[in-house]
Amino acid sequence: MTAVSDERLDPALAAPFVSACVALARAPVHATTWTQACLEALEATYAERPSLHAPTLVLDLTVLLQGERLSPIDVEAPTAVRDALRAYEDHVLARLTADRRWTRLAEGVVAAPKELRPVAIALVVTQMLSRLAAEGGTGLSQAVVRRLATQPIGDVLEAGRLALATPEVAARVAEGFQVLAKAARRARELLSDAEVFLVENVASLRSLGARVALAQLATAAQQVEERLPARLKGHVFEDGDAPTSLEEDSAFPVGGFSSIATSGSLENLVTSELIYMDEEGATRPDLFDVRFVEGELLYYARDESVAVRRKRRVVLVFDASLAEARVLDAKATFQRLVWLLGATAALVRKLADWFDTEALTFELVFVRGREAPLSEELGVTTLVLREFRERGQVELREAETAAQACREARETWRQRARVLLFGMRFPPGLDAESQPDAWVSLEHQRPHVAWRAGPAPQAEEGAVAADVWAHLVRAVLDGLLAPAKRR
Repeated sequence: MTAVSDERLDPALAAPFVSACVALARAPVHATTWTQACLEALEATYAERPSLHAPTLVLDLTVLLQGERLSPIDVEAPTAVRDALRAYEDHVLARLTADRRWTRLAEGVVAAPKELRPVAIALVVTQMLSRLAAEGGTGLSQAVVRRLATQPIGDVLEAGRLALATPEVAARVAEGFQVLAKAARRARELLSDAEVFLVENVASLRSLGARVALAQLATAAQQVEERLPARLKGHVFEDGDAPTSLEEDSAFPVGGFSSIATSGSLENLVTSELIYMDEEGATRPDLFDVRFVEGELLYYARDESVAVRRKRRVVLVFDASLAEARVLDAKATFQRLVWLLGATAALVRKLADWFDTEALTFELVFVRGREAPLSEELGVTTLVLREFRERGQVELREAETAAQACREARETWRQRARVLLFGMRFPPGLDAESQPDAWVSLEHQRPHVAWRAGPAPQAEEGAVAADVWAHLVRAVLDGLLAPAKRR
């Protein structure tokens, strides 16, 4: 069997290889519209990733991610190809569609502009193959795919059937399926939050740098969140009460019927009052009319009390000195600043999940400094936390200095907000009244958090980066949930 190579195929062999993969796709490639969409997605994928093990994956996902079903394969293929194809279907396609993120992923692709759907599918395939660590693959020119798109689908399928009878093409196709199936068996999950965020924000991610930044941030946030405890401790903090927000207060009041009164609406009229009505055609006014005019009819009165929730406010200030944290430490997967923003996203998600019935809000303040060094990080964080921004739980803004941001947080929330300050060095200009509750330093490779009462315990030596940052988030959560011991 010929091993899959990452070298670009000769055009004479590249066209049969792609045709064979099209013939093996379980997509309704007999339809002209689907053929065009599949080949556009394949071309976009080769633009994102120079080599692929099995282009059939792109063709199948193009159909599945747009809510359609895969059709049966009607092509004769060697036994080795059919066995490898069956393993690919069981370990790749079946696991993808069963993943808990699949629905959101498909909704994101369908919601994307039509011209950007091939790019969205290409991003999904590229991210998944990178996570599976499936190295190598078969590279070919995008012009080969474009030429096939201009040919009738019947000719492409016939060329694919003939190509599968060629030992060299069949061996390459089978090897590609086997590599994908083997890599999928080793992986715990085939999808992550990174693919979902990329697809949902594909219209905003025009450049490769923006896509890489968002993917890294989403991946770091997921790795940190997976290492956080699933349950909430018994210690909680509160900053007062906030009224419960109801969409239809008039239709669904907070309280039930609490008493009987002589005023109210007809909907709340005591039904026994109807006995004072005379039969239809009787002389008017009847006793019911008299009681109505005199204000003696009885109505159920509702309890107009307002339900309240505990109000909590967390202010996260990112100092301009964090621009120096755009460094890749030894044995680290992402830059130090990416880990910080990912840990911040995990912190927001975890607290929002724990306090889902309470009025919890976050304010993320990025210090501009002289040259707005964190403007790009602000944009990426805005995309990652878009769901919470739309709920009104997260606000993002900029400030001139860290001292100003902390002072405004104290003055606006009357010393009741929890203020956390992140930076490489402790910024100047902070007086006693505007001191943050916690200071997180990224000056060294291992982040250090200190509350007012003193430093928090550090992660064990030799821990991987995700464990170190998860420990940092746990230290921050411990300070937030038990502030009386820290302040």
